[in-house]
Amino acid sequence: MPFARILSFLLFLTLFSGQIHAEQPKFVEARLFSPVTATGKADVVNLGLQLKLQSGWDTYWRTPGDAGLPPDLDFKGSENLKSFSLQYPVPHRLTIAGLDNNVYVGEVVFPLAVTLAAPGAALNVKLKLGLLVCNEICVPEKHELTFTLPAGEAMPSADAALYEAALEKLPRTVMEGYSFTNSHLETDAQKTFLVVEAQMAGEPSRDADLFVEHSSGTAFGKPAITFDAATGKTVFRIEPHTSEAPDKLAKDLGTGDLTLTFVDKGIGFEGKTQLNAAPDTAPRPMSVPAKLKEKITSLDIGILLGALLGGLILNLMPCVLPVLSLKVLSVVSHGGRDSRGKIFKSFMASAFGVLVSFWIMAGALVAAKAAGSTIGWGIQFQHPGFLIFLIAVLLLFAVNMWGLFEIPLPRFIAKHAAAKHENEPTITGHFLTGAFAALLETPCTAPFLGTAVGFALSRGAYEIFLIFTFLGLGLALPYIALAISPKVFRLMPKPGKWMITLRKVLAVVLLATAVWLGSVLFRVSAEPALDAGWQQFDEALIAPAVAEGKTVVVDVTADWCLTCKANKKFVLDQDDVKAALSAPNILLLQADYTQQDDVTAQYLGSFGRYGIPFNVVYGPAAPQGIALPELLTKKAVIDALNAAAGE
Repeated sequence: MPFARILSFLLFLTLFSGQIHAEQPKFVEARLFSPVTATGKADVVNLGLQLKLQSGWDTYWRTPGDAGLPPDLDFKGSENLKSFSLQYPVPHRLTIAGLDNNVYVGEVVFPLAVTLAAPGAALNVKLKLGLLVCNEICVPEKHELTFTLPAGEAMPSADAALYEAALEKLPRTVMEGYSFTNSHLETDAQKTFLVVEAQMAGEPSRDADLFVEHSSGTAFGKPAITFDAATGKTVFRIEPHTSEAPDKLAKDLGTGDLTLTFVDKGIGFEGKTQLNAAPDTAPRPMSVPAKLKEKITSLDIGILLGALLGGLILNLMPCVLPVLSLKVLSVVSHGGRDSRGKIFKSFMASAFGVLVSFWIMAGALVAAKAAGSTIGWGIQFQHPGFLIFLIAVLLLFAVNMWGLFEIPLPRFIAKHAAAKHENEPTITGHFLTGAFAALLETPCTAPFLGTAVGFALSRGAYEIFLIFTFLGLGLALPYIALAISPKVFRLMPKPGKWMITLRKVLAVVLLATAVWLGSVLFRVSAEPALDAGWQQFDEALIAPAVAEGKTVVVDVTADWCLTCKANKKFVLDQDDVKAALSAPNILLLQADYTQQDDVTAQYLGSFGRYGIPFNVVYGPAAPQGIALPELLTKKAVIDALNAAAGE
């Protein structure tokens, strides 16, 4: 496929990405039933909880995986119910963008064993059921179910067959020919694996899976399975989804049992093991290129493509405006005069400058994470020193464009930031332009970028550097495209006096950007200010307001976040949205992230987010919150308000 067609396709996805996240949430049909007609004389009676999910939607197992929430059951208010035990059918693994989730789709029935306080008496059940259901977005749901089982002789009910079918989908704890015999950790260069050995009656199918649970909460990926027909021994090799060092991981998993659920063709076997010492095998030495290749292989290709696309979309975000002058200057400086080789070198230098900026950011984030500091996308704009540096460089570029250098500059900067000729930056100048443009565009969070950054910052150094490399490649794609196919420059006018005027206009744009950053610098040192109608964010206010039947809207914003400003101007401040947000049953909470704030950072992290803008809507039908896309649309906001309110 020609490069131009690929670029057009990516731009098409960009234009419609906001609509992908704005679908109206759908709900699950839930009910309680019993396989018997009455309580009989036993201490324990059986019930069933049936969920019917609409097509394309899923909900979570008792151990959700990398993300999600298990079902939440509250039987307060029930009569004659002493205790209960919920049994979980075998789950299905759903892998999206490198994240493994353990889910149910279609229809699922959970068997319930209820111990009666007074055997023989009637049972009146009141259940408040909390679920998280997901498709393109995740919607928390709350169902209030009631069920009465009268006193009397227990006879099979009309739902007895449904209950028996549900029992068949539970994992067996005893199965002839099946047992887990050993589990240990193995470290291969920079990667650690959990290795589980089992005795199987036959060779597992290609669709077989193993779900691992531990009290530490560590999530695990899909296993690689090998089978020895001669001995019946099956080995599962599973990568933990954690950035912990091997010794720390071994310490965590060495406390308590590992619960293992083997699933093959809908049949499950469940057992427990304890972590044993690893076999005495030395790790194979691995070169740096081999390590990088292994990391790329282990990451879901969707994460890397998402990072690439997210970086590309940054070129279309509001943050592009302050650096537009730098990109325009890079283009017009050639003016159709230069050779193809010179054009290629200059634009590849700009692309390399973008990449170096992303590597510097990745290194800083890795160091900050290792030191236990709060990390996130764009948080460097919370630091006065970084803002002062940007303002100084902007002034340098502006003065350079104006053709004046009254301010003494360090010899290296003056040599390379200045042009060889009147309108021609050096190769190093092009490199610095790309590097600086990348720094100026990082306040924005774009579609796809949030997922990639969130995934990277939750992992280790290799993943952070690899994903940030793809982000940088995405942002640099326009430079790379121009370097490879510079035919556009043949259509441009030759350099002349007109460029002097253009450079002065662009210098004014850079000066305006410096003034804006100066205002951000002032706000970083001042008290946070809230938009009209919004209250100061306090997470403790959310649950009581939702309990009163209110809808709560949370807006995490910052003065340095231009996407936040665009969302406010083109969506939140529009008359129809503003009217919806002004309803008396709506509480508006705003968190100003202009300054460093660990509380806000932790709140973002609870949703797996590391950058802003971030908006979430809570309500009686969505007590866990509905997260909105980075680029807001009126439909996304209104739909979330209605869904959270249960309308």
